Amino acid sequence: MEQTNRIRAFFGAGFAVLLGVGIAAVFQTFVWESSAAVVSRTYETLNRLDGIAYSSKAAEAAALRFASTADVKAAEECRSELSAVRGLLAALNGSSVEGPAFQSLKSRLSELLDVQYVSVGAVLESPVAATVARVMTARDASGARTQLQTAIDSLRIEARQMLDERIAYQAATSARARRLFLTSGIICSILIIVAGWQFSLDLGHRERFGRARALRTENYRQAVELATDMVVRLDMQGRFTYCNPAALQLLHYGEQEVIGRSFSKLVRLDMRREVERFYLRQAARKRKTSYHEFPIVDGHGRERWVGQNVQTLTEDDRVVGFQAIARDITERKRIEADLATAHSFTRRMAATAPGILYVFDLVERRTIYANRELAVVLGYKPEEGGDFDQIAMRLFHPDDLSALRQHHETLRRARDGDIQRIEYRARHADGNWVWLSAWESPFARDADGRVTQVVGTAQDVTAHNAARERLTWQANYDTLTRLSNRQHFWTRLQSLLRRASMEHTPVALCLFDIDLFKDINDQFGHSAGDEVLEAIGTIVRSELRSEDASGRLGGDEFCFVLPNVDQDEAARLAERIRERLNTMAFGMSGAGVPFTASATFGVAAWQHHMGARELMEAADRALYRAKASGRNRVCVDV
Repeated sequence: MEQTNRIRAFFGAGFAVLLGVGIAAVFQTFVWESSAAVVSRTYETLNRLDGIAYSSKAAEAAALRFASTADVKAAEECRSELSAVRGLLAALNGSSVEGPAFQSLKSRLSELLDVQYVSVGAVLESPVAATVARVMTARDASGARTQLQTAIDSLRIEARQMLDERIAYQAATSARARRLFLTSGIICSILIIVAGWQFSLDLGHRERFGRARALRTENYRQAVELATDMVVRLDMQGRFTYCNPAALQLLHYGEQEVIGRSFSKLVRLDMRREVERFYLRQAARKRKTSYHEFPIVDGHGRERWVGQNVQTLTEDDRVVGFQAIARDITERKRIEADLATAHSFTRRMAATAPGILYVFDLVERRTIYANRELAVVLGYKPEEGGDFDQIAMRLFHPDDLSALRQHHETLRRARDGDIQRIEYRARHADGNWVWLSAWESPFARDADGRVTQVVGTAQDVTAHNAARERLTWQANYDTLTRLSNRQHFWTRLQSLLRRASMEHTPVALCLFDIDLFKDINDQFGHSAGDEVLEAIGTIVRSELRSEDASGRLGGDEFCFVLPNVDQDEAARLAERIRERLNTMAFGMSGAGVPFTASATFGVAAWQHHMGARELMEAADRALYRAKASGRNRVCVDV
């Protein structure tokens, strides 16, 4: 291709040069013709000058004869010559041979000839011979004849120079024209030789290209014939014009049964309209290639799916048909249908599964799938799962965040099949906290084998936990005073004493009961007694710290233990409780008589050799002494 372009450029440049040379040669020809015309006119000018010189001499000679002899013929001859001079002068003035010097000489010659005409005319008109003789003598004496001859010679010399210059210019023009024509001939010969050589090369190239194209065509035919994919060609009406053996084998038809038959007749009935529209769009938009899948029915009546790449065949920018390369994709379609069925089954199972079913990405820290139970349990849409780091502070309880992160880190190193359980609180869309019990297992891993996604189920256990906590509280606390019952308090006391023994810290215990509580029940009723018990529980809970423990041992007996507190501080706390109880009035809400209540306190300090029982006995001794001293007081064991 590059060589062809170079040859074309060479031919273009050669023809351009040839055209320029031809134009120059033609121009030189026109110049030579113009110069020849100038030479001809110059020769005519010289001939007129010679005629003027001859006629002027003849006129003067005839005038002299007339002056000498008074011969009438001489006078006629003189007049004839003068007329000839006037005619030649007029022709000379009308000549196109111009030039500054030549024009000046012509003017001078005209003046001298006018003088001659006047003088000689005077001779012819005078009847007196003596007068004529004097005129001719005066004319000769003035040198008029000499001046006239000099002017004619000067004009002749000027015209001769112009003639020589023009002849030399003609010779040079002829030489240039010959060279230009010779150059044109040489260029034409070179171009003819190169054109012949190029033509011979083109013939060789065409022959080789024809052989190569025939070889490629044969190779293409063999490749198509041996191809395992279907290769078919259709005309604009959708009729088969070619089918390779693979296509015939797949269709289970013979070549004679297929060629000329409409392709759409092989397509499954419900898909024919769609396939026809596909080919119409392909032709209308002149797409080079496009892909389409559809089912066909073969010669045995079995359905097969084919996927084909369709190419548009064009001639002169006009669509003349289609070529399709197709492959049997029946097995792939079956697998896709099975996968779609399995996927649909999985989604239905996930949608109907109890509780929240979800897939959580540990790397991106977001929920990538959640079933509709997410909206039922938490009130959120599945797409609102969001990014864990962005919603953690509002979706998960702050106290559970560290446990959740530790749980996910454990799952990163879990094995397939391992199940990890965790309970945490999540905020409902309405703002309430919901307890979730989740079971999670590895779902996907990265190239290094680390878990990147987990699948899990979460159940709402809020009601279960609330019921469990309620039962636990009822088993450990007194419902009236909301203080620990005897068993729970005893467990807390033993735990605090073990901790104090290890840390070598003080512990103080206080036992107290309500003074004459039986009389209150008998006199004011059991509801009044319950009111007193409930008030004591409220006072004790408000006075104690979170690390302290308190309990109702039974009836009107109460106790509280204070870790890291000595017996004096415990006695002061007991005194505050006693004083607050003394200031309270009971029986005000009902129709009964108002009354007051009091309590007696005994305080003991824990010693390292004591157990829980010994400490309780020491506090009980102090309580006994306080009651013996008159009740409504605090007594410390010594």
